[in-house]
Amino acid sequence: MTTILKQSDFEDFWIRVYLNPKEDFFTACADRAYRDLNRTIHGLAKIQTKDNYLRIRAILIKISKELIDLDFKDQHSFDKAHRAKCYQLIESFKAEYDTVEYTIGQAQKWINMFLKYLFALGESRVSGISKNYGYFHVPLDNIIQDLFLDKARIKRVPVSWSRIVDYEIYLDYQKEIRKFYKKSIPLDVEFKLFNGDDIV
Repeated sequence: MTTILKQSDFEDFWIRVYLNPKEDFFTACADRAYRDLNRTIHGLAKIQTKDNYLRIRAILIKISKELIDLDFKDQHSFDKAHRAKCYQLIESFKAEYDTVEYTIGQAQKWINMFLKYLFALGESRVSGISKNYGYFHVPLDNIIQDLFLDKARIKRVPVSWSRIVDYEIYLDYQKEIRKFYKKSIPLDVEFKLFNGDDIV
């Protein structure tokens, strides 16, 4: 007998295993992306409540949707908006947890991984996610820095990614990626390198 399953059935299986979308794809991707960085937020585990987290997650989704939906004329305008969203997320964290430090490094990681996960789900599941994809930033962490150092000789940022407090340090790294891979979409490059593929 031949299976009746289609490629989309296998995709749905992996999505359920990895993201477990109980509500919708936006909340599932926000939760998954948060797990990629929350261990770096020192002191949070002692004071975080479910209500705190749900409020912060709602803000993350709201501000990130603007990066998906707005009409950006160029990379500079997207970068400017991305910067504002990172600082907005930091201020929201301060409002919820006044004793916990939340940095640019952590804010970019949550926003960028959230956008990456949504894009990986595809247009059929997340309508409009491709609109500004060419402007999306590479999520900065140790793994990707090692890969870019090996493949493109792009130097690591001078501090741990989760301790970056200066947006310009973070943005300079994004610019180095764009400069080296001039003919490619930065997140395309990240996807390929993360998957173990070389890209010219």
